[in-house]
Amino acid sequence: MATITFTYNARNAQAKNLLNYILASGLFVPEIEEKSGLAQALEDIEKGRVYHAIRRTKNATRKRKVAQTHG
Repeated sequence: MATITFTYNARNAQAKNLLNYILASGLFVPEIEEKSGLAQALEDIEKGRVYHAIRRTKNATRKRKVAQTHG
């Protein structure tokens, strides 16, 4: 048995399609590591995957403030 680690840009459609094709072939079986919700959240923060959620929240707050002053 061998372990293969793939590193790719998740926004790259070709890379995602290729990986899905490899997994769908059934020749390779992914080993899924279970992480707690807290561990996943900390990993997301560490890797910067929460930026868009924070940005949306700030923009929504800004829009509400503008609507309140103009409304």
